[in-house]
Amino acid sequence: MKLKTLDNLNLAGKKILLRCDLNVPFDLEGKVSDSTKIERHKITIDELIHKGSKVIIISHLGRPKGKYKENLSLGKVLNVFAEKIKVPQVTVMPFCKPEILKKVVDDLNNGTITFMENIRFHPEEESNDENFSKKLAECGDYFVNDAFSVSHRKHVSTYGLSKHLPTFAGRYLELEIRMLDKIFNNLNKPVMAIVGGSKISTKIILLNNLLKKVDILVVGGAMANTFLAAKGYNTGKSLIEKDKLDIAKEILEKAEQENCKFILPEDVVVARNMDEVESIDNVSIENIQTDFSAFDIGEKTIERISNEMATCKTIFWNGPLGLYEKEPFDNSTNVIGRTAAILTKGNIITSVVGGGDTVAALNKVNLTGGFSFVSIAGGALVEWLEGKTLPGLEFLHKS
Repeated sequence: MKLKTLDNLNLAGKKILLRCDLNVPFDLEGKVSDSTKIERHKITIDELIHKGSKVIIISHLGRPKGKYKENLSLGKVLNVFAEKIKVPQVTVMPFCKPEILKKVVDDLNNGTITFMENIRFHPEEESNDENFSKKLAECGDYFVNDAFSVSHRKHVSTYGLSKHLPTFAGRYLELEIRMLDKIFNNLNKPVMAIVGGSKISTKIILLNNLLKKVDILVVGGAMANTFLAAKGYNTGKSLIEKDKLDIAKEILEKAEQENCKFILPEDVVVARNMDEVESIDNVSIENIQTDFSAFDIGEKTIERISNEMATCKTIFWNGPLGLYEKEPFDNSTNVIGRTAAILTKGNIITSVVGGGDTVAALNKVNLTGGFSFVSIAGGALVEWLEGKTLPGLEFLHKS
């Protein structure tokens, strides 16, 4: 895929509307717990500032549903952003209409950075309102999309602006697309895909698509419970999607037809609830008690996945395998992550990790540096792998 990039653009004095993804996770104290998303944009921001642009960063934080919410202000990421991007001064504009933003932007100095307040405070953003797109476009000379992770959204800040401004790919988005193209267009077999997360419903198309492309498909996380229930196992109080049991059965049948080895947990780590430490146990899937829930995959399953991984050449991973936010339910994600990193370092496999939760889980134990490529994209990566055309990339194709 050939992209329209920042190459050979005269950006001095130009007002750049830069779409970033600063939707970072926070800990219980309200502090940024993982800054990976922020750091990925540094390469683009450095170039724009060096070339003397006036940079207006557009991003969302959380899901305010078109209303101003102080706890979702981009001011929450300001200090970490300044620290990681290494810029002396960044300001966040108060929540205001594009007309007011335009007046402020016109007076900005070259080589400065200003945040537009959370774009999702505006109800027009998610509805891709045409009039709002036009007014916001009047604030800039160019639109630069550096957020592959939200490019599956047909919103004003990912799609609408491109209809009214010359549009280019930021350096990080450019890197992401090129790396993914390189890896997935030249897959070395055997290929293993590891898919975790809580719901089958968000990954039905992905799973069906992967069955045709991979040799081994591993399913973990809470979504594995639905597959186990579909196979007739008692899953106790574990989270399952009862309305997706038939779909789970269909996916299992397709795996057989495609000759794809489908790996589900053989044992799980259970507890009466996530906070009752004394009730934690590692049991086979035949022995899950009625008043217990599964929060991670078990030791036997971890060993099997690790052994199968060692026979492969390419690994794709999307979604944690357990409740990674809480020990000891992060064990499988940590152990399998470590195995993948070791195999990657030994040039045995090429490994690709995708999705904010997966990246955050691996960052907790300093493992992301051990993978061939780490993508912060979740939903966008899933849709890209499904072969869909992402709205945010539509205007970036170089003719």
